[in-house]
Amino acid sequence: MEFFPHPMTFILILFISYFFCLGIAADCGGKNVAYTITVGRNGKVTFKTIQAAIDSIKSNNDQWVKIHIKAGFYTEQVHIPREKPCIILEGENSQNTIINFSDHYSVPQGTSSTGTFISWPSNVIASDITFKNSYNVDDKGNNKIFPAVAASIYGDKTFLLRCSFIGYQDTLFDVIGRHYFKDCYIQGEIDFIFGNGQSYYENCLINAIGRNKNLAGFVTAQSRDSPNDPGGFVFEGGSIVGNGKVNLGRAWRAYSRVIFHNTNFSSVITPQGWNNFGHVGEENKFTYAEVDCKGPGADTSKRVPWTKKLNSAQLQEFSLASFINKDSWLNNLPIIS
Repeated sequence: MEFFPHPMTFILILFISYFFCLGIAADCGGKNVAYTITVGRNGKVTFKTIQAAIDSIKSNNDQWVKIHIKAGFYTEQVHIPREKPCIILEGENSQNTIINFSDHYSVPQGTSSTGTFISWPSNVIASDITFKNSYNVDDKGNNKIFPAVAASIYGDKTFLLRCSFIGYQDTLFDVIGRHYFKDCYIQGEIDFIFGNGQSYYENCLINAIGRNKNLAGFVTAQSRDSPNDPGGFVFEGGSIVGNGKVNLGRAWRAYSRVIFHNTNFSSVITPQGWNNFGHVGEENKFTYAEVDCKGPGADTSKRVPWTKKLNSAQLQEFSLASFINKDSWLNNLPIIS
């Protein structure tokens, strides 16, 4: 097993693209859905692939369009380009609506383009779907582990409800922008939630699958790189389970920020909990905190000394309303049943 560094050369383009995306769709015509496209393998459907349905939507779309995905196993890479905001992907259940692809890090494509699901624009909703990258998961004879992304989320104002993300290394690339993950399942071992999204994970089940009993994995690799950067991962409730051992996070960049509140930690969590990832002497810049967590892995007596203690006012800054919903964008989304 190898621990690969994440490619960083695209970061300037990433920020430019992000702000471009913000300007495309400030509004999607309210809470109403303009029309629905149905995708399925058989029966009365509009398209047989999800990508064909996305391709049919006009550029610079300004009204909510729902793509209803019938239960099935879809082997394809799904890409929502930046000029197509206001899209809802609706599965029938994450256990039987599965999008799978098998790709992995290589030169020159890097990590970011390997995702089974790649979403660039603002205003995207996905519900009741499994996004899986099977490269490191299904091939049990593959001794060489590479980053293999199940989903890459670039766009601001993205809501993911009851979705599953299955991979091993770099499962969920939470790149940048405000993202709300609710009642989701996330599986992996190495840096399997990574990036610099300004993201809130509510009631999510995190499963750390330990293949190598001699090496502890990492749930997060958060990449905030300045004190004024809004990025960070907040986990509210939910649980971390699994086998082997896993750290809560390591600092991809020097101002890495991750908060767990009211989360249940199984014994899979290492005693030290966190790793500086080579940022020796910069640990005071991190914001790593565990507040009111419980379970056998929540004992903080042997944690690294540079975790933060948050008072009630500081914790309030990381509430759903304060951290990602100050402009009430979540209140203006179509109702997802």
